[in-house]
Amino acid sequence: MERAFNRPLGALPRLPPFLPPSILELLAEVAVMEEEMVRLEEHIAHCRQELYQETAFTSSLIVNLKCSADVPKHVQSKFKPASSNPRESESPRSREPRSVSESRRGKENNLSATSIKTPIKKMTILAHTQLNKSLEARKLEQESHRCRKTNAERSSHGGGDDPNKISEDLVKCLSNIFMRMSSIKRSAVTKSQENDKDTAFRDPYGICSSFSRRDIGPYKNFSDVEAASVNQNRTSSPSSFLIRQLKRLLGKLSSVNLQKLNQQEKLAFWTNIYNSCMMNCFLEHGIPESPDMVTLTQKATINVGGHFLNASTIEHFILRLPYHSKYISPKGSKKNEMAVRSKFGLELSEPLVTFALSCGTWSSPAVRVYTASKVEEELEVAKREYLEASVGISVAKMGIPKLMDWYSHDFAKDIESLLDWICLQLPTELGKDALNCVQQGMSQPHSSTLVHIIPYDFTFRYLFSI
Repeated sequence: MERAFNRPLGALPRLPPFLPPSILELLAEVAVMEEEMVRLEEHIAHCRQELYQETAFTSSLIVNLKCSADVPKHVQSKFKPASSNPRESESPRSREPRSVSESRRGKENNLSATSIKTPIKKMTILAHTQLNKSLEARKLEQESHRCRKTNAERSSHGGGDDPNKISEDLVKCLSNIFMRMSSIKRSAVTKSQENDKDTAFRDPYGICSSFSRRDIGPYKNFSDVEAASVNQNRTSSPSSFLIRQLKRLLGKLSSVNLQKLNQQEKLAFWTNIYNSCMMNCFLEHGIPESPDMVTLTQKATINVGGHFLNASTIEHFILRLPYHSKYISPKGSKKNEMAVRSKFGLELSEPLVTFALSCGTWSSPAVRVYTASKVEEELEVAKREYLEASVGISVAKMGIPKLMDWYSHDFAKDIESLLDWICLQLPTELGKDALNCVQQGMSQPHSSTLVHIIPYDFTFRYLFSI
């Protein structure tokens, strides 16, 4: 409930998937209705302000017309005498009796007053029309000024480059560098499958050797780069252009302005930056023989808008915000990390980054490029394809990767509901097999042996879907 209602306007609600479908549908409808109410209230307040300005302007114009002693020239000309000569102005009417003459004069004065009021009304309508036009012109001018100001800010802070575009180009550039440095061009296979010519059963996580043999989905077509295939000296010749491009992109990244990014733009940007930060760390410091991931993620740093951030801070203080304040421990955190969280952190935590963040280990998900306009769809695809490739299924045993065990509470309340959730994410036929596996395993006396947690392998490897 809290995550549904406390999200920023314009961001789709990301609700816990283990809730009943009727509750999910109800919460989504309530969230959309509340957002529409807020939008309408803002529109009403804006209309009231414009109406007040219009009324004040019209009232001021009418008062000025009534109080002014100078009637417009085209009005005065209609009521001026035809000639200043007394004789010429004399008419048979002047020889009429005095009472008749005064009576006629009174009628003429009434006609004159009526004829003057009519132009004033017409002028008021004209002024009202001109006011509407001026308000429209003022709106257009304000919008134009706002656009010019935003463009000027982006130009001054980021050289006119979009932060998300820079992050996407960084991931592409670093991925190409690693694939150029790799002396072996091949799709993702395990060491025991190097001579297997049947591409339908290529298996990057080795689940088919411990569970039933099956097609593991799109991951079989991804390119992989292992430590043994990387030649550090190959940064010259064809890769030199990519190295220069990398330096140029990192220079742009150091001066970007992130103040105008919304939730989706932040999510795509920081996911790309985390993956770029880790790849750049291996490029700068080399590939360790026995990596200590805690030390490595703190060692991997990148300059974002003048702020030097490490991969650990990006993951745990920007992307992985806790749902409740009780999980935050400011006393145990550095002040600068809490400041980073306040300045750059997502308004709402996105659990699906679990399937997008790659730290360069054998068990990590594949590296992809995430775009601001489709980041939620792309994260859904990353989730489904990773689970399809990493979940093992046999007759009465189900293997889930250690990564899912670490972040299980982001998706389910216990292991049983986590298994149900995983079954729902798999393709139709595979999901049925997984569900049958769970049901058979639960029916056995020792149902605790149903779930097998596949250990995390920290050996260096990158999988690229690019």
